[in-house]
Amino acid sequence: MGALESLCQRLGDQYCSRRCLLLKRLDLTTSSFHWSDRAEAQGEAMKAVLIPIREALTPESNVSIAHILAAREDLSRLIPATSKAVRRGTCCAINKVLMGNVPDRGGRPNELEAPMPTWQSRREDGGGRKAGRQSWGRKKKKK
Repeated sequence: MGALESLCQRLGDQYCSRRCLLLKRLDLTTSSFHWSDRAEAQGEAMKAVLIPIREALTPESNVSIAHILAAREDLSRLIPATSKAVRRGTCCAINKVLMGNVPDRGGRPNELEAPMPTWQSRREDGGGRKAGRQSWGRKKKKK
């Protein structure tokens, strides 16, 4: 049982750190909504709606070993968010808007040029200040 509790603790810590990251992203996203001119007029109304929801979201999980052991087998089946079944439940007017022609912005790896010239050895191109000459220990002539 100790190994199971240890595993549960480690998974809980991992979940907490991921949830902290998601909550930080949520905070930054909602704060960016307040930057617009329109939001300045309705800023208090937006805060009145968002603050109670945000306060309910905490990084700590209330899932315990008992919850995991009591879970049904069908809860382990993950349904992709883009599946037809899920999309039927989230249907709204914006989902029916079709985009027109969008210009091709490129960005395919095989179309990109190398950012820097390829590395070549000094021996291949005769690089270096004194390519091909060794001047160790030689003294310069005095004039």
